[in-house]
Amino acid sequence: MSRLLFLSLLACLSHSPAIAQSQPSTPTTLDSLKLVYMGSSVPAGVGATNQHGYTALYSDLLAQRAAAGVGLPWKTANISISGNNTIAVMKRFDADLLPQHAKYVVFALALGNEGIKEKGQPIFEQFKTNLVTLINQARALGMVPIITNGYTRNDYGPEQYEFTRRMNLLIQGWNVPSINLLGAVDDGQGRWTTGYWFDGLHPNDRGHAEMAHTIVPSLFDALHAGKPQPTRRTSMGIKLTNTASRPAPTIRLVPEDVVHPFTTIIRFKTGTAGQLLAIRDSAGLAVGTLQVAPGGVVSYNSAKGQRITGKVPVADNHWHQLALTHYYARGATQLYVDSTQEGSVAERLRPTQLDLGGATAPRRVQLRDWFFYRSGMNQDEILAVAADSLLKSSLELYAPLNGRQNASDSLSNLAQSLNTLHVVSAAQKMQKTKRPASPTRSVTPQPATPPTSTKRRK
Repeated sequence: MSRLLFLSLLACLSHSPAIAQSQPSTPTTLDSLKLVYMGSSVPAGVGATNQHGYTALYSDLLAQRAAAGVGLPWKTANISISGNNTIAVMKRFDADLLPQHAKYVVFALALGNEGIKEKGQPIFEQFKTNLVTLINQARALGMVPIITNGYTRNDYGPEQYEFTRRMNLLIQGWNVPSINLLGAVDDGQGRWTTGYWFDGLHPNDRGHAEMAHTIVPSLFDALHAGKPQPTRRTSMGIKLTNTASRPAPTIRLVPEDVVHPFTTIIRFKTGTAGQLLAIRDSAGLAVGTLQVAPGGVVSYNSAKGQRITGKVPVADNHWHQLALTHYYARGATQLYVDSTQEGSVAERLRPTQLDLGGATAPRRVQLRDWFFYRSGMNQDEILAVAADSLLKSSLELYAPLNGRQNASDSLSNLAQSLNTLHVVSAAQKMQKTKRPASPTRSVTPQPATPPTSTKRRK
């Protein structure tokens, strides 16, 4: 994507379309514990065994969470129809959606059925306009809409891939909950990752499972609790001081459920070497680290034995953004510092715990703006976050880390999830932390790992 196009997209992100926040115009009785999926063939489950696709897998997870006592007893319905686009959904909105009397509706549509291959930019504009219409129409009736981002097709070329990335970047800036499906199954060229597709247009069981992992487990519990859309907060961050006699505390995140694709981003400022983040993988038996190396650059040492050594100088007491993004299906982890991709390694990770700071942190370090997404991120998205855009699709954690390290609001999570951060002592730093009593969603057999491949803020 050209720099000019990227800058124009950032301008669009700062000016969301006219999405209404109005209350329903007429009283409507809606089931506050019901959600409906309304879209096309992929949300209908095409490509999965018995059409038990990503929407059904997420419904299973909601039921498991309710049975375990960690989630609400949600009811779900699926009124998706193969071949549907925004025009078809708008036409059947009253007849199909309204009788469901659901408080929540997931609009799960993509540019392919809209005709992006044939007509390009006019279809892009049509899709955007019609999505906004559907959002406003649902809100006018008292419903809460959720949008899935666009995803891959094997007949997509560079132009269709760029349209998909552009649309997804726009959706992530809208004031509406959204889900980054592309970040699960993208092969890096806009097509399905090898081994994860049923046919050129649909994912297989593995592909559907990857897409299900991108939905925040407690998203609907958070919406039911009235948790608002996050907004960007200006934060001075927290300051950690680390000495042998008084080790720095550790700030810990335990993801709510099994993680496959993910991205974690943190901003930091330091002048010395030390560990910034530790990532415990799978059953907690191996730990990967992100650290400022003695040479003053970022070093990623993977739980799987891989290593990336950066080139951007960071031990300069200026703010820097560190981003680690992982595509489980593709088997790739990429490291970014500020706007620079520092490298990529081939591996598959399943993080169960992330620890920030701790006894091996730099002697003095300032931290702010910690993000955890349940999806991989492409370079457009990493650059947007580096430019201070708040991207919200599949966001499980947004902690500005604003204030003193012991202040209660320093650990607030503004993302639409119910996950929380915790402070642990240095002695507990990398003890295996038990995941909250949420169930583990079923995971398809792990494919073989592919062979190894190789804006700064002041």
